[in-house]
Amino acid sequence: MIAKTMSHEEMVTAGEAWYQKQLAILEKAHGPSWPAHREWLEDYLKEELRLRFIANGWRPKS
Repeated sequence: MIAKTMSHEEMVTAGEAWYQKQLAILEKAHGPSWPAHREWLEDYLKEELRLRFIANGWRPKS
């Protein structure tokens, strides 16, 4: 998904594509109950993406 040789822009683009794909999969899997689960699953995916960025050399400001 995210390689250490990617530029910042490429990392962000790949991360956003991964996030949107995962969100679509989860929405489909949860069907009518999606609204009840959406908030915590979005938070989970955002944290997963943050950890993937860190693993590939990105450092958060705070």
